[in-house]
Amino acid sequence: MIVRLKSSNPHYPDLSASQPYFVIGIEAGDLRILNDRGKPYLYPADLFEVIDSKRPPDWVTEFGTDGEEYSYPESLNQPGFFENFFDQQPKQTSAFWHVLNHTLATAA
Repeated sequence: MIVRLKSSNPHYPDLSASQPYFVIGIEAGDLRILNDRGKPYLYPADLFEVIDSKRPPDWVTEFGTDGEEYSYPESLNQPGFFENFFDQQPKQTSAFWHVLNHTLATAA
């Protein structure tokens, strides 16, 4: 899935207008993308327009009690995964970069 920032937003200086971004996952309707600083942060979906809605076949999609969507590649779809990633836990750091590299190589 590929999205593009609709316009510059001073609240999100780590995103560039008109820049395409690969969506790494969806969490409660927010999009997790690799921002311009190389960090996989969550952003409100309404900041972006969808360029390519095709999702990778390895994504696991679940819905919360209020219908909110959670979609990630299976290996990133673990409770607390990104908390551990940002705490620089080796297992999660390695898994994240492996998935991201595979996703980008497949897209190329």
